Amino acid sequence: MLKTYVIWWHSKFIDEISRDTTTIAEIVDKTRKTMKHLQKLQKLEATGKITVKPTGSLNPIYLEIADPSVESEVARNPLVETLYE
Repeated sequence: MLKTYVIWWHSKFIDEISRDTTTIAEIVDKTRKTMKHLQKLQKLEATGKITVKPTGSLNPIYLEIADPSVESEVARNPLVETLYE
């Protein structure tokens, strides 16, 4: 079974912000948490261990694993969803 790793950008960032009681503080908090998880992926990308597959879309963002030793780390990232084909 082939695994594909994706980030559903809107689902993991925008859609999780409450629409009933939206505050700037809540948006900043959610952004900060999202950035923390993105920065972990950014470090893997900077070292050539993962890449973003160019698709012309940000939803979803497809991640390609260049170094199999980081696959479990990518899969555990809360922003990443694993699709099985």
